[in-house]
Amino acid sequence: MAVTLTPFEERLFADLPESAVTTALRERGLPGRRTETWKWSDLRGAERTPRAPSEAFAADVPEAPLTLDGAFLLTLKNGHPVAPAGVEPKPIVSDGVKVGTTYVVDDGLVVSFYQKGREGDGETQDPGQELAGVAEFAPLISISVLPGFQHKVAVRRLSDGEGQHSDNLFVTIGAESEATLLETHEVMGAPFINSRTEIELDKRATCNRYVVQPEAPGAVIVHTSVVRLDEKDGDQTASLNQTTLALGAKLARHETRLTHLGESTAQLDALYRLKSDLHTDITTHVTFSGEDGQTDQLVKGIGDDRSRGVFQGKFLVERGAQKTDAQMAHHALLLSKGAQINAKPELEIYADDVECAHGNTAGALDPEALFYMRQRGVPEEEARALLIDAFAGEVLQRIPDETIRAQFEEIFRRA
Repeated sequence: MAVTLTPFEERLFADLPESAVTTALRERGLPGRRTETWKWSDLRGAERTPRAPSEAFAADVPEAPLTLDGAFLLTLKNGHPVAPAGVEPKPIVSDGVKVGTTYVVDDGLVVSFYQKGREGDGETQDPGQELAGVAEFAPLISISVLPGFQHKVAVRRLSDGEGQHSDNLFVTIGAESEATLLETHEVMGAPFINSRTEIELDKRATCNRYVVQPEAPGAVIVHTSVVRLDEKDGDQTASLNQTTLALGAKLARHETRLTHLGESTAQLDALYRLKSDLHTDITTHVTFSGEDGQTDQLVKGIGDDRSRGVFQGKFLVERGAQKTDAQMAHHALLLSKGAQINAKPELEIYADDVECAHGNTAGALDPEALFYMRQRGVPEEEARALLIDAFAGEVLQRIPDETIRAQFEEIFRRA
């Protein structure tokens, strides 16, 4: 039975092309409490007032939260990419018609802007995935690290105003290549943002990915990442090392859907820190479709005041995915009685030769440790800060790049 759409939904869906994903959205509406994977992040309830498409970005560009030295910078302003400076554009032509523009920004690094999104009906197989399909309709932005090269790429998503916009990013990392991706979601204003990042790692490719979302009190941010790791070739495997640092929004959801096609490795970490009435949702779904896939996941969350945190993690081990090694842990620290953190770690296993585990804890600052530090002359505020830093430090210490680790630590401590 179709739902009655809210004014926000009616305005949002009116501009979408006809397809299976828009049909599903009109029948179901935006995901909310009745959608299992969104029951703690009620997007439908959060957005009811209609929003027009975002206008051109007009705010001053702030200082980047991460140092971008040595990185190629791609800036998106309200979903629209800024052309690389000093690089000659070349047309992309299909059947005699220009369909986009491409830039060779460095040896082995190509960036392309297409006029349309990728064809297809989007992510419609499960309720709650429709927004990723909506973002696929946005003009495609492609970043290609060609086989055998090493590159650092920074993507700054800058948003302002009170409209709504999407972006659609596709990253390919060729065989025997190594890419460092620095991604930021920087919001000035109160827009609705629907972002999609798709990453494909070929055989023997490595990706070190770091995502930072500073505070955005008035914004609704939905960021879906779809990642595929190719199977092993020779002695080397495809490898992903991902760390997300999220500081909350009116409603923010950072979802990663990762697939191991065979023997490959992933470290899938996240740290969120919330205050006031901010909300962050860290959702991951890891599918093991071939043998010898490995994922190690550590997520920690800190909630204060009346904030709301969500962690949902699922490992799906398909039939035939023997020798899977999957470890998941989520730990929450509640600093006030009004804060709330909901967690649902989940395993779904159809193979019998696997090592899979998940764990979840929640608690307050250790009163004995706080008392011990106070007795030795450490002021209470400083003692609390030291204990919070120690709690978060386990995630941050897993960042292999010392420079990026130091920047994450500074962002976390300033929050």
